[in-house]
Amino acid sequence: MLKEILHLLFPMVLTMTLELSISVVDTIMLGHYSALHLAAVGLASSLWLPVGCFLIGVTFGITPLVTRHLHGRQPKLVNLYMSQAIGLSVVLGLLASLIVVFVLPHFARFMATEEETRLVSVSYLYIFAPALPMLALMTAYKNLFEAAGRPGFPLFVASTGLAFNVLFNYVLIFGKFGFPEMGAEGAALASSLSLYLAVSMFFVYDRYINKAPLFTRLVWRYTRKFSILLGVGAPAGFAFAFEVGLFSSMTWLISSFGDLALGGGQIVMSYTSFLFTPMMAMSAVTAIVVAKAMSKEGVEGVRKRIRVIILIGLSYVSMCFIITQLFHNQIPYIYSSNEQVVALAASILLISSCYQLPDMLQTVFTGALRGFRDTRSSMIAFGVSLFGLSIPLGFWLSHYSPWSETLSLRGFYIGLGAGLSLLAVILVVRFQVVLRRYEGKRIASPREVA
Repeated sequence: MLKEILHLLFPMVLTMTLELSISVVDTIMLGHYSALHLAAVGLASSLWLPVGCFLIGVTFGITPLVTRHLHGRQPKLVNLYMSQAIGLSVVLGLLASLIVVFVLPHFARFMATEEETRLVSVSYLYIFAPALPMLALMTAYKNLFEAAGRPGFPLFVASTGLAFNVLFNYVLIFGKFGFPEMGAEGAALASSLSLYLAVSMFFVYDRYINKAPLFTRLVWRYTRKFSILLGVGAPAGFAFAFEVGLFSSMTWLISSFGDLALGGGQIVMSYTSFLFTPMMAMSAVTAIVVAKAMSKEGVEGVRKRIRVIILIGLSYVSMCFIITQLFHNQIPYIYSSNEQVVALAASILLISSCYQLPDMLQTVFTGALRGFRDTRSSMIAFGVSLFGLSIPLGFWLSHYSPWSETLSLRGFYIGLGAGLSLLAVILVVRFQVVLRRYEGKRIASPREVA
C-alpha cells in the first residue's frame, strides 16, 4: 500500500510544487522589483484566485469517475467525461473571464490605498483574464493522467512550464532583450503564456505521441451535456473556492492596515501555499486510492490506505512546523528586502505554522470523501467552518478584542486556525459516517461504476 501511494504521491507533489512555483517566482521577482507591485499582485490574486479555484475544483470530479471506469474496465467512458470536462472548462472559463474583466476591477479600485497599486492590480486582472479557460483545461488533463496512474507526463509539463515562466518573467518584468519593462503586467502575461503552453503540450502528447492515449475522441454532444461531471465537481469547486476565498477575504480585510500589510500577507500566502502543495497532492492521491479500493476491496481497503496517508501527512507537517519555527525571521527575505514587510510576515509565519496539522487532516479527508463522490458535504463544511467561524473570530480578534492593538492583523490568522480545526473535525466525522454506510459493500459492477 505504501508503494502504491508513493508511486502516485511523489510525482504529484513535484507536479503541484512546480505549478505553484510559478506563483512563488512571480512573488519573489516582483518583491525585488517593487513593494507596490508586489502588493498589487497580492490584491489581484486575492480577487481572481477564488474564481480560478472554482474552475480547478469543478474538474476534480474527473478523478473518482475516471478511476472507477478504468478499474471497472470501461475505458471508453473516459471520452465522455473528458468531453464534458472540455465543454465545462470552456463555458465556465469564459464566464470567469468576464467576471474578472468587468466585476473584479471595481473591488480592486475600492480596496487599494495607493493609486499605483490600484492601477497595476486592474491591469494585471485585464491581462490574465483570457487565460482562465486554459487553467481549467490544464487541470482537467492533469487529473485525467493522474487518475489513470500516469503522473509522469504532468510532472514533465509542470517542469517545462516553470522553466518558461522564469524566462518569461525575467524578460517581461524587468524588460530584457529589448522587451519593455512591464512589472506586474509582465508577470500576468508570463503566467498566461505558461498556461497556454501547458494545455498545448497535453493535447499534442495525448493525441499524437502517447502510445496508449487516454482521451481518444471528442464526443461533441457531451461537451454540452456536462450534468454528471458538474454534479460531482461543482460542490468540490465551491469547497475549494471557499478555502481559497477565505485567504482572499483575509487579504481584503488586511488591506485596511495598509499596502505594507498587503505585501506581508502576500508573502505569507505564497509561503504557506507552497507548504500546502504536498497536502493537495495527498488529497488527490486519497481520492484516487479510495475510489480504486472501493472498486476492488471495499471499506477495509479504504481504511488501511487512509491510515498510511495520515502517517505520511503527520511526518510532513511536523517537518514544516520545525522549519518554519526555526527560520521564520529568515524566510520572508526570500520574497522581499523591505524591513517592515519582512518583520510583519515573520510574526504571522509563527502563527500559520501552528495550524498545519488540521489543514493536513481536512485536506486528506476532503479527498477521501471525493473518492466516494461525496463532495456536497465538504462544500457545506467548508462554508460553515471557514466563513461561520474563521472570519468573524478573526475580525473580532483584530478589531474589538482586548488584545486587538497587540494582535492587529495577526488576529485574522488565529481565526483561520480555529476554522481549520473545526473543519477537520467535521470532515473526519462525516468520513466515518460514509464508511459505515458502505460497510460490507464494494463498487464492482459496471452499473454501479457508471
